Amino acid sequence: MALDASTPVPVVDGSTITREEFQRLYYKPQKPVVLRGLWKQYPAYTKWTMDFFRQSMGNIEVGLYGNRKEDLSKTLQVPNAVMRFDEYLNLIEREPTDLRLFLFPVFKHKPELLKDFEYPKIASGYIKIPFMFFGPSNSIVRMHQDIDMSNVFLTQFHGRKRVVLFAPDQSELLYRLPFNVHSTVDVDHPDYAEYPGLNYVKGMSTVIEHGDTIFMPSGYWHHIEYLDGGFGLSVRTLPYGLSMKAKGLWNLTVQRTTDNIMRKLNDEKWFDYKKKLAYKRADKIIQGLSVA
Repeated sequence: MALDASTPVPVVDGSTITREEFQRLYYKPQKPVVLRGLWKQYPAYTKWTMDFFRQSMGNIEVGLYGNRKEDLSKTLQVPNAVMRFDEYLNLIEREPTDLRLFLFPVFKHKPELLKDFEYPKIASGYIKIPFMFFGPSNSIVRMHQDIDMSNVFLTQFHGRKRVVLFAPDQSELLYRLPFNVHSTVDVDHPDYAEYPGLNYVKGMSTVIEHGDTIFMPSGYWHHIEYLDGGFGLSVRTLPYGLSMKAKGLWNLTVQRTTDNIMRKLNDEKWFDYKKKLAYKRADKIIQGLSVA
């Protein structure tokens, strides 16, 4: 039985919502929402298609990432394969594969695409380094938090994605690995015997498709499944509140540096230590819940 993520993420008309409404109802209380049609006002909404990218950037070589079950504790850094971009787009439209194009700096290769959109005025404090994500049907982006704790606006341009979210206050019950922003938990096939804390977590889920933008607040855990071969783009704003800003800075500096050093010294032993500490923290939360 999959984790409890039966609560639907609310959906609103992104083409009509005002900045005041978004800030009051979602941004300040840090609540997820799907903003349908938020990008209708921009040329990218209709211009960015598979054929467009094949024709305009097809000769670029891209690094692709698969689902490495042996590396559950690691942030994706080294690609599994390299391929021409147009060949990759053909592949994900044609057949299943676990290879995804992760954090693709498309605007570094083709900066004129930045003219195809603006940053939505419902928010401010944007980190103006947008990234694109491409993937085939049935591929999974394992559950994680973004290391910088930013607020994320993920817009889908082709195909559908299933998105499962958990609030950051459930991190210990999700067995977050210390010095990391990942969990070894399988959202769709959880082992409740090994991870009893999962009995206490509750999440949200939705399916986004062309023109949908999902707002994922600071620190939210997200698990993403490509239901079809397709692509989306994420833009981010600075973390909300001083505590999340401090957490993001800590993650990017001390936490990541420590994790990288310890993995180089003894990767297997360090991973085992982190798992044991994650279990210990979850058990402490469970005991508190049982007493309450």
